[in-house]
Amino acid sequence: MSAEKTPDIDVLAHPMLWRGKDLLSNTGLNPSQHAVLTSGYAELDHHLLGGGWPQQGLVDLLLPQAGIGELRLILPVLQQLTQNAYVVWINPPFIPYETALGACGVNTHNILVVRTQSHEDTLWSTERCCLSSGCAGVLAWPEERKLNIKETRRIQLAARSGRTLALFFRPISAIARSSLAELRLALRPTHSVDRLSLDIIKRKGGWPVHDIELCLAEASQTPYDVMQSLHQQLALWQKQGAHAAQREKTTVQKGAQEPTVYADFAYDMSTSEPDMAANNSLH
Repeated sequence: MSAEKTPDIDVLAHPMLWRGKDLLSNTGLNPSQHAVLTSGYAELDHHLLGGGWPQQGLVDLLLPQAGIGELRLILPVLQQLTQNAYVVWINPPFIPYETALGACGVNTHNILVVRTQSHEDTLWSTERCCLSSGCAGVLAWPEERKLNIKETRRIQLAARSGRTLALFFRPISAIARSSLAELRLALRPTHSVDRLSLDIIKRKGGWPVHDIELCLAEASQTPYDVMQSLHQQLALWQKQGAHAAQREKTTVQKGAQEPTVYADFAYDMSTSEPDMAANNSLH
């Protein structure tokens, strides 16, 4: 009796099979479990599972120092998250500048800043905010020397359970430490304040990727247009101030007094200087 012929089966088409060349496809993954938020940068979205930041889970941002462009990087995410829910900042290194964030389209009415007294309080606050139905995002600056892998797991689970995006801002030295974050990015400044270089250290559905350079103006051009105008006004103000000082010196020598425009122009600039500081704070 002849053996029954085995039907042809396309093994490579099996939904449970994952192949290295399909790194960023949803093969074997449930798309409904990977809701994303667009990063605002096409180059970065191309390398992320689903085409954006994970809407729930933990993300590590590793920095050599604060203020290299990390806030401008996440501005599009903040714009999305603050529209209908709170975003909590826990122990930021600087005070968030409301005017700058508002100019970038962030709903500052939905931003809360929390200051804690200990590492344990920071983790507890982060966890509770992640589990809160009123929070869509949590930005936290934990104490690196006390942070361990079990605590990253704790925050990861809380963020998933609460469907919250949690961002840990950590020093670049943490690149060598294990973390259960969904996504880990190492950020580096470049020669231009409008550009940021980054490496994807860890991501779902793919290998690490190095030397991605983003143009930050792609997602936050408006504030820099304003800033350029302010710089022009400042140059004019300085020029007029120099001329006024020269005129004042001349009139003093003549024993006469003339009004100057320095004070009036400085008063006008006083309403713009905070905006300039705001834009600088987003570098």
